[in-house]
Amino acid sequence: MLYFFDDFSLDPDRRELRRGVAAVPVEPQVFDLLAHLIEHRDRVVSRDELIASIWGGRIVSESALSSRINAARSAVGDSGNEQRLIRTLPRKGFRFVGEVREERKRAEVATAMEMGAIEAIDAYQAAGKLPAHQATETIQNNSQARGTISVAPMRQFVFRRATVWAFAVISILGIGVVTWGYVVRSIRFERIETAAKLTHIADKIGANSREDYEAARMLRQWAVDLDPHNPNALASLTFAIVTGVLNQWSDDAATDLHTADVALQEAIQIAPESMLVGGAQCHILRAMRQFEAAIELCNQVARRFPKYPFPHKEIGYDQLMLGELDEALDEFLEADRIAPNSWLRWSWYQGIGLVYLMRGQDQEAIDWLSRAAVEAPNAGRPAAYLASAYALLGREQEARDALAHHVKLWPKTTLKNLEPTVGTAAFNSNMQRVLKGLKLAGLPDQRGDNRGPALTNGIVSHSDTGGRTARAFRRGPQPGRARSQCER
Repeated sequence: MLYFFDDFSLDPDRRELRRGVAAVPVEPQVFDLLAHLIEHRDRVVSRDELIASIWGGRIVSESALSSRINAARSAVGDSGNEQRLIRTLPRKGFRFVGEVREERKRAEVATAMEMGAIEAIDAYQAAGKLPAHQATETIQNNSQARGTISVAPMRQFVFRRATVWAFAVISILGIGVVTWGYVVRSIRFERIETAAKLTHIADKIGANSREDYEAARMLRQWAVDLDPHNPNALASLTFAIVTGVLNQWSDDAATDLHTADVALQEAIQIAPESMLVGGAQCHILRAMRQFEAAIELCNQVARRFPKYPFPHKEIGYDQLMLGELDEALDEFLEADRIAPNSWLRWSWYQGIGLVYLMRGQDQEAIDWLSRAAVEAPNAGRPAAYLASAYALLGREQEARDALAHHVKLWPKTTLKNLEPTVGTAAFNSNMQRVLKGLKLAGLPDQRGDNRGPALTNGIVSHSDTGGRTARAFRRGPQPGRARSQCER
């Protein structure tokens, strides 16, 4: 079992305490004391119990115990005055009071994770989203990738003379060493090859919905487990996790960001100049709401890799969060200029549409948000923003259809949980117009609030809305509608 608290992790089996990816040096008795307190954090641990567990019941002075407690506190950034993590209860003992998350080691969860990944591959292949041969080859390589390759026994040589027999034994041992080295290299090659295939499959799936995100993250995690020193695999895992946090698909954003940061720091150590690693740094800084720092770093990445659209998209959203609409629009358009056929284009289409919506240019917003919804029909947010734009133009039925599509994907959506929680006052002010449009479209303040005429507990009451909306999204913007200057 691994234990995570604050930005620390403790591995009792390896006897390691880490802060992020850096090891924290601790004496053996201090480590044992800390591990004992964490493992028994549900109760107060008496001094006698600590002495029995750490010192085997030997006589230990009060000062020796106190010094070990102080050393344990120091190792985890605590002190006797704060007692933020290790608390002293007079005449009772000690208790670890920090919030701890337990996680089974990868070796223990590997089978369940791999089965889940294989099921995801099967499901996407059955749905026609993946070529059949990719799924088949990956599953066939699964047992080899885990290192469970069986090696056929070598032939035995029997010689009559003892001297010849001895020579044969030495020869066999030599051949065995060479053969074993070859087998080890083969296993390593198979693991790397399978990791690359898993990453490729995850790229094919993308992450435009929660289901896609969960499948892609599982595959990327498996790829990292197979090839843990591959910076591209580590960066790709960071991208997947951060995407889940930014799209509110994460069940524990703080823990996921920590997991993503650990993977990213490892990637930075291995390949600090990598394009993907730089992109992952841009991505995680936005999720951590460090918008100015993200813009500065993304600009550096954009200068190093002028054909890479991702940093421009990220700068656009960072500037959007800062309320800088003109600058954000320029960056989104630059991303589209660099890579007009990218599978990520829906994300900057959405950004462009949102800028126009905040400015009050609703028809231009509809043009761009319709394209985003066609590109990523399961993402959800483009449809919500599209509903707002339609409603603000008075196109009620289209607003309800678009909102119905969003609510189908996000049944718990309300005005309350769409209110801004990040960004500056300028961004929050700009979002008020978006929320006004959503309210006009019929999105309730909270579930059970049926003031929206078209909604009943989050489901549109009139018939065939979902099918009509899906068809409209597939068709995209209709001919004859006003096009924006950018589109022309």
